[in-house]
Amino acid sequence: MRETDDRCSGPAYLEGVGLFAHQAASNSRAREAAARLVGAGADDFALTQNTTHGMNLGVASINWREGDEVVSAKTEHPGCLVPLHNLQRRFGVKVNLVSPPVTPEKIEASLTSNTRLLAISHVDWTNGEVLPLEEICAVAREKGVLTLIDGAQSVGNIPVDVPATGADMYAFTGHKWVLGPEGMGAFYVRPGLPVYSTNVGFMSLPAPTDFDAGGDYELRSDARRFEASTMNPALADGFAAAAEAVYERGDAGFEEIRHRADFLMDLLSGLPRASLRSPRPAHSGLVSFEVDGVAAKDAAAHLLDQGFILRYIPGPNSYVRASTHLFNSEEELEALAMTVARL
Repeated sequence: MRETDDRCSGPAYLEGVGLFAHQAASNSRAREAAARLVGAGADDFALTQNTTHGMNLGVASINWREGDEVVSAKTEHPGCLVPLHNLQRRFGVKVNLVSPPVTPEKIEASLTSNTRLLAISHVDWTNGEVLPLEEICAVAREKGVLTLIDGAQSVGNIPVDVPATGADMYAFTGHKWVLGPEGMGAFYVRPGLPVYSTNVGFMSLPAPTDFDAGGDYELRSDARRFEASTMNPALADGFAAAAEAVYERGDAGFEEIRHRADFLMDLLSGLPRASLRSPRPAHSGLVSFEVDGVAAKDAAAHLLDQGFILRYIPGPNSYVRASTHLFNSEEELEALAMTVARL
């Protein structure tokens, strides 16, 4: 990232239009790395700021009408639900929320003749459960309902083959499990999907020379129609390097993530006041738990004071959530469990 930033913020400007070639190369590398990581084609992706940006692009890609319906889950992240609630306020779209656990049967029962979109996560951000996405997308497809998937907690955490899931649109970020920089993510659009981009500009054209001031031109037919203009090449190269590293680690990396989650859950299950809220064996690297007599928000604050960075998950059933990644040692996890025991 430093090398790219130094080049594109300095010497590359002396190359005139050559600057844009450097920027385009970084963007291409990022798309290719994202595509390789999740088993799709490079032109099936648009670069975004993060998962929420991609979710907004997907939600806005449909021409909504009053009386339309969308389906999601009560446990979804605000990055998914807020764009849906916005539809409710702007267009009178009804938002139907499924209660956990989310199953294909519950999704099917929630779909009506007015349902146009199913927006849901691949991995539940509250407890790390991996949803049966292929079956859920198949149910939606049979009903003629488009699917938009939040992959914020999946890509880099578990093996992901986006085309195999059957998802129509899939958004993820580089700054979580991929371990890339904040400010860069990717948005998958199934080839041939007839949805509209509301984020358009020079980069949405097949070639710069295609532009006509009178409007006599077409946008790109692939996912890159969702890219509008200049992006940060340093972020793109950082995202690419991080995604390439995850791809190179392969299944062994995902197995090690789950091993650490299982190890932590074994430790926590032996504590008399700790109650696990994540499925066992581990589906992913997310480990959620409660401590009897200590509010989740207070527990997370106390743990932070001791040097352990965990997430407080708000809501009716609030949890403390640990994200166990490859860089976490067993010694660190043992120390965390000992600290939880003293809360």
